[in-house]
Order: sequence, then C-alpha cells, then structure tokens
Amino acid sequence: MTNDNPFAVNAYLAPQLFCDREEETRTIASALRNGRNVMLYSPRRYGKTGLIHHVFNDLAKLRGARTVFADIYAARDAHEFNTILLNAVHEALNPTPKQFLKNAMAWFGALRPVVTVDELTGKPSIGLERSDRRQDAATTREIFRILQEQDRTIFLAIDEFQQIAQFGDIRMDAVLRTELQRNSKVRVIFSGSQHHILLDLFNNAKNPFYGSADQVELKRIDRAIYADWARTLFKRHKRTLKEEDALFCYDLCRGHTYYVQVLFNRLFADGRPPVRDTIVDILLRIVREQDAIMATLRYALTRNQWDLFAAISKEGEVDTPTGAAFMKKHDLPSSAALVTALQALTDRELVYISEHTAEAGKPVYAPYNPFMAAWFRYR
Repeated sequence: MTNDNPFAVNAYLAPQLFCDREEETRTIASALRNGRNVMLYSPRRYGKTGLIHHVFNDLAKLRGARTVFADIYAARDAHEFNTILLNAVHEALNPTPKQFLKNAMAWFGALRPVVTVDELTGKPSIGLERSDRRQDAATTREIFRILQEQDRTIFLAIDEFQQIAQFGDIRMDAVLRTELQRNSKVRVIFSGSQHHILLDLFNNAKNPFYGSADQVELKRIDRAIYADWARTLFKRHKRTLKEEDALFCYDLCRGHTYYVQVLFNRLFADGRPPVRDTIVDILLRIVREQDAIMATLRYALTRNQWDLFAAISKEGEVDTPTGAAFMKKHDLPSSAALVTALQALTDRELVYISEHTAEAGKPVYAPYNPFMAAWFRYR
C-alpha cells in the first residue's frame, strides 16, 4: 500500500519532504566533512533523528562514504550498547542478508557473535554473550577496529547518547574518546535530549569528551517557514491550506515538531477541506484519544504533581511556576512542595525548559506533549 501523505511522523521520507533546518544541515555536514565531531541537542521530538537522516542523505553521496545510525535509548549498560552498535554497523556495511551472514564471522569472529534470523522477516541480527567490563571495553575497541579497516569514511550517529552516563559498569565515554582519537575514518554525531547530561559530558573539563565536539542546539522551526512549507505540500496535491490556518496548527502545538507533523498529517488524511473548523475537530479527536493515558498518569502522579502539571498545561508556558501569583491563580500548595513536584515532572519528561526569558534568563517551563496539555483545557 502506497502512503501519499507527505507529512512524515515516524520516519524520514525524502529531502523534498523535509522542512527547513537548512542552517543546521550545513553546519553539521561541514563539521563532519572536515573531520570534526558534533554534539546535537534538542528536547525530545524536535526532529533530531529526522535531521540526522537528512544530513546523512547528503553525506552518503560522497564517494567512499558510509553512514551508520545507532539508537542507544534502550541500552542500560556497556553490553547492550555494544550489541546495538554492532548491529547498526553490520547492517550499514552489509545491507543485504547474504552479505550480513557472510561477513558476520569473518569480521566479528573474535567476539564470538551469535547470529539469529527472524522467522517472520528473515532479517538477521547479532547477539553477544555477556562478559565482564574488561571484555566489554575490548568489544567496543574491536567494533571501532573494524570501522578503521574500512576503505571509506564512516559517518556514525549515536542517538540518545546521554544514556552512557547511566552505565554503571564502565566509563564508556573514556573508551569511545580513546578510540576516536586514534581512528581517522570515523566522524560522529552524538545526539541527545537531556541537555544537562550532555553539557556535563562535553563541557566539564573532568570528563573525557571535554571540548571534543562542535555543539549544535536544535530549536523550533520558524512558524512562518513551517506554515509556508505545509501550504506548499498541500498545494502539490491540489489542496488549499490558508496561511492563517497553517499558522493555527503550528500555534496549537507550540511549534513542537513531532506534534505539528501529527496535526498536519491528520489534516491531510482527513477528506474535508483543511479549514479552521476541520482543524479544531481533529484536535478534539486527538484530545479524546488521550483519555486512557491521562487516567493512568493521574494515578501515577502525586496530587501536587498532577495539579502543577495541569496548571502549566493550561498556561502553555510558565516562567515562575513556584511564584505567588501563579500559585494563587491555580490554587497550588506551598512553594517548597512545588519545587519537588516540578523536579518530578521534569524527570518524567512531562514538562521541560523550552527557553529562558530574555530579561533575567529565567527558565520557561512548558508541557512536552501539547495534546496532553490540550486535554486539561478541553476535557
């Protein structure tokens, strides 16, 4: 079945269906081409992964280049990190199952890999036996040895890189730093969504990665650019989306890329004219879909956490969530109790610091998911 919806929500489709990020694309691609690594940060679902694939789409055209993407979000320790990285490397360098199986033992025989084939898809994958931390470090070095032996430049992206800070068994940042210092063929994008951890990894002089990468922060796409791009895609399919309605979609989602894409995707898929009434109806439908998850969340949070989450969601963005005026308006408890609740909401990634005020540099808090925020306003 062919999907002709141009608004991607789960995968990178094509350069012509990618919105803006021209400056970031040039910056990252230039750094990698010239031998510099990049640390890429943004809040979750701002479009980091799509941007990486967009950059890789260009870099893959370079003669003698190959791109590798490893998402380590699920990695809890060095062993799981190595397993994910090993499979990503092997899939990129051996794109067909025949090549994969042929080279698995030839390349990684020293690691004693266990090759399995999915019964349904026929897709092969590699597993590794668990071992001690010394062997885990040796496994990482072996993977980079294979990369160094390739007769091509390797552009490697490690997504959700902040996970390595939670490994209790090994200082993976030290191992990787050592390998990258002596590996001339691998250039890396370290991307992640937890800014404070990434800043500590790359800006703390006590850590191995200190000063070792260009730093790029991904912010919201300009609303006028996003609206114009969306209108162009509708026009290509002989449909008319007015500027004010495109901007309305953007504003409903506060410019948060993933959710803007979801709303445009739903609007495109809907058979009705893409006008204000249709947009509102679609949004309310999405809000109703949040009922089950919000019911579960209600019982997972304390009363203070739930009330503060509701208050921030109703406001949209708040720079003084523990201030007297905000507390009075939303009938919230003492400031001390709110500080604890705010930290819990931040740790759960229900709210995040979207920006800092221009005057005093105070953090501005916003709900991660604008559809959850809309639930508090419309349910």
